[in-house]
Amino acid sequence: MIKQSLFLIASFAFTIAAFSQNDEKANVLAVERSTADAFTKHNVVYINQIFADDAIIITPKAELINKQQLIQYIPNINTVVVSDMQVKILGVTAIVTGIETETGKNEAGVYTGKYRYTDVLQKVKGSWIIVASHATSMDQQ
Repeated sequence: MIKQSLFLIASFAFTIAAFSQNDEKANVLAVERSTADAFTKHNVVYINQIFADDAIIITPKAELINKQQLIQYIPNINTVVVSDMQVKILGVTAIVTGIETETGKNEAGVYTGKYRYTDVLQKVKGSWIIVASHATSMDQQ
């Protein structure tokens, strides 16, 4: 009887942990989608909130930029769409990989870019924020 009770308690605890992990993954995916939407809508306030002040950002051109430089780039963006996202939760850290398709304008004119990206998020005061981001071009060069 005691073994059965312990088994039921352990099973219940693992079930709660699994649901909690799934909820956190859903929260992180929501942040990723909201961030893409914020870039599309030029929502600088949201981007400023969702990226840590000391975020490390590596562009598809292998440039290392900070949050303020990223914010300056926002007016050049027309659309950002994310897909094929995978999330791994490690305590208060989440790692997201996915594909981003972006349209906009740059010094060469109008562009469309497809990038494989990795975002690292940290849970701070109950909210997920992006602390690092890296993008690699999937376009043939």
